[in-house]
Amino acid sequence: MTVNKFAAFRLYQMRAGKSYLKVEKDWRNLEASVLCPRCEKKPKTCKHVIAGCLALTSARVGQPDESFDISPKSFVWAESKKGWDLIQCLVSFISLNKLNVPSNMNIFRFMRASQIQS
Repeated sequence: MTVNKFAAFRLYQMRAGKSYLKVEKDWRNLEASVLCPRCEKKPKTCKHVIAGCLALTSARVGQPDESFDISPKSFVWAESKKGWDLIQCLVSFISLNKLNVPSNMNIFRFMRASQIQS
């Protein structure tokens, strides 16, 4: 079983600390605010965006709470049917809410819209 490569890579980037989240600084965003643009209350970290952002609360409704636990010992990373189902929920949540996608979508002109949303 596999997940969409683009979505899986976005999740990998978020976990590795090399994504488009505001707290990850590089030469392009040294002066930018680290606050989450959705809720404007806390820094936009991986944990905040997936499990804590109040602006995404409605998007989490109906999903198992376990799918938003990204700690190393979480069932999400388990090699089992349950783990597979949870990772599918998490990847779907990331894709549908366009998490870890650059604000300026013109950066990746070679991508199709279907690759961003799936």
